[in-house]
Amino acid sequence: MKILRRRFHVLAVTMLAFPAMFSASAAQAKEYPEQPVRLVVNFAAGGTSDVMARALSKPLSVTLGQPLIIENKPGALGVVGTAEVGRAKPDGYTLVLTTQGSLTESPVLNSNVPYDPLTAFEPVALVGESPLILFAHPSFPANSVAELISYGKTRKHGVDLAVTGSSVKLGAYALAGSAGINLVQIPYGGQGPALTAALGGHTRLVLNTSSTALTENVKAGKLKILGVGSEQAYPLLPGVPPIADTLPGYTAKAWWGVFAPAGTDQKIIARLNDAFSQALRDPEVEAVFKANGVLPVTSTPKELGDLVSAGLNQTRNLVKEHNIPVE
Repeated sequence: MKILRRRFHVLAVTMLAFPAMFSASAAQAKEYPEQPVRLVVNFAAGGTSDVMARALSKPLSVTLGQPLIIENKPGALGVVGTAEVGRAKPDGYTLVLTTQGSLTESPVLNSNVPYDPLTAFEPVALVGESPLILFAHPSFPANSVAELISYGKTRKHGVDLAVTGSSVKLGAYALAGSAGINLVQIPYGGQGPALTAALGGHTRLVLNTSSTALTENVKAGKLKILGVGSEQAYPLLPGVPPIADTLPGYTAKAWWGVFAPAGTDQKIIARLNDAFSQALRDPEVEAVFKANGVLPVTSTPKELGDLVSAGLNQTRNLVKEHNIPVE
């Protein structure tokens, strides 16, 4: 009897352990992600944001064990794609790669932006930063910021300048205000279309982030750079003078970050933050970023959230300083 009881006890304990073993196995099977992850780029294909996303997709797919699907959703200076992600299910399968424009600038410039940047999203990771570049078609009469100012003051109806986002819009207003000239902003859906317009001479002056296409066309003599929006010389564009050399205090920069819908589980956010941090250390990703004039950078989710809060205050100050119209 003692032997039978002992055997029964062992069998009972083993059977009791099965549910726990099954639960642990099921939990592991449901570990995020279980399906492809969609990364929305809120600007047109061919621009810096698009190139960065596609460079990140390969190492991210390896790290996450699921494909990263890039989807371009341009419109309203980046607001359309960002808003779509803000409305998405907070399950970690829909993210947005955006510049600061959609979160720290458009919400200040336009009261119709359909989301609150501080409550509609969960910050995931900062991925890159770059100054804006002022460039032009070779036929443009000015070859420097100083010459642009002189030329602009002779143009009664202003100088056309392509803009592709709120960061560029703010940079253009600040440039016009600091220089005392009129810059007529011509909107484009992304850097690719703006670059095409510049190459065709349709909009001869452009303020935007750098890109491989831009630098290649500059080398080929099809475009020329007048200045860069960093405080000092930018290491990825040697020999290009800062606009601040002519207009002291002028800066125009961009940063790129990844965000998820508000309510996304913090364990998923941590998993994604780690995956993006790993991807940014990939030599191929670093090479693509730098070829496009972007410095790879990383952050914690909290640091990115703090950057959004600070950026909103900076935009409000710019609007006040340069009398920038708000819709």
